[in-house]
Amino acid sequence: MSNVTITIIGAGAIGTSLGLALKRLDDAPHLIVHDKDPKHSGLAMKRKAFDKSEWNLINACENADLIILAIPSSEINPTLEAIAPYVKNDVIISDTAQSKQQIVEMAAEILPDHAHFIGGNPIVAVTGRGPQAARVDLFQDTLYCLTPGASVAPGGVKLLEDMAALVGATPFFLDPVEHDGLMSGVVGLPTLLSIALVHSVSQPTAWKETRKLAGGLFSQVTSGAQGDANSLTEEFFAAKANTLRRLDEVMAALQTMKEMVQAEQEDDLNKLVEEALDTRDEWQRDFEKKRLNQLAPADKFEVEKPGFFKQLFGVRGPKIEKKK
Repeated sequence: MSNVTITIIGAGAIGTSLGLALKRLDDAPHLIVHDKDPKHSGLAMKRKAFDKSEWNLINACENADLIILAIPSSEINPTLEAIAPYVKNDVIISDTAQSKQQIVEMAAEILPDHAHFIGGNPIVAVTGRGPQAARVDLFQDTLYCLTPGASVAPGGVKLLEDMAALVGATPFFLDPVEHDGLMSGVVGLPTLLSIALVHSVSQPTAWKETRKLAGGLFSQVTSGAQGDANSLTEEFFAAKANTLRRLDEVMAALQTMKEMVQAEQEDDLNKLVEEALDTRDEWQRDFEKKRLNQLAPADKFEVEKPGFFKQLFGVRGPKIEKKK
């Protein structure tokens, strides 16, 4: 096992949670962490999520069999450029960013032929920031989106598929373009709406008093307006076409509601509201009961033989059964 290495770049909540989940395996791989903030990597080490912290990025990556970029999307390009000349043959590289098409295309241009990039996006509910917000069960009963490029070797895809299963998630394969289109509606748009709502109600003339009345609902609805501003802005522009399409859709919906209120069309507005409430209630029930990971298409395979990840690391994980 000493010759098998997984390097995780970024000791935030997701990167450290991956380390914790992999370290709990009976025969865990050798785990290295690198973070540009030594306080983050130090705290992750104190939580025993990794075997080693490496302050030098190249040293952290040059001998790794698998590299996970658990960093903001704005940092992926320069990180790939820095490590590309030094990665070993047949290394698998993945990420955890919320947009995929641009990153997958960028990786194909930057990385050498002997390196294989597979886009990744774990659909998890992170509360808080940094390694202190990490949880060993963060990926349990969730979907882990994988968006492999057309030229990626099957063994590399199997490695990520098995890793997702070993940390408790269900692998969910998507085309990068399809992934970004879907995510724009459930991540990009809510984030934009959160930011717009904060701006609209926080005008200087009224905000001093209005903020005193803002409670749990305001906190919940504006939860998307947090994080790193540069990273959020880059995500919007990276998915520009989807961003504009989703904004047009929600603006049309708001215009319809405005016209109903203006014309006092109470029955029509009540029907629209009821439909929205029913849709959200159904989603909330499935989300809370962890049913959503069962709705993935037939991207699950019954493992007759140990997968590439299991062969490589000698570990045993949950059996992946083909959906009937």
